Amino acid sequence: MADGPPDTPHAQQPAPEPILTPLERTLAIALTEVVIRLDLSDDDAIRPAATMQVIGPVAVLLQDLSEHDRRTLADLINQFAQQEADPERRLTAWEAPEPLGLLV
Repeated sequence: MADGPPDTPHAQQPAPEPILTPLERTLAIALTEVVIRLDLSDDDAIRPAATMQVIGPVAVLLQDLSEHDRRTLADLINQFAQQEADPERRLTAWEAPEPLGLLV
């Protein structure tokens, strides 16, 4: 994303929150948490392999979504990123749509 993380002066205003079921919202939050936990793992030896084993298949599944749905999920993840108090988690969540293939 060209605008940078949400705490920069040029951050975009968040998109209006889509109407989601509790299940959809929970799954989007859980997906974001998985990306954050994998990216911030302390074990540098296994992190890249584990990330590809988990994120790769998920990204393939997400490609079956319509472009609109991928954009909606990316926007939702960015909303969660803005709610993160920890700057490292915020940045990781902000960048999560890219490895998930949502910005293709």
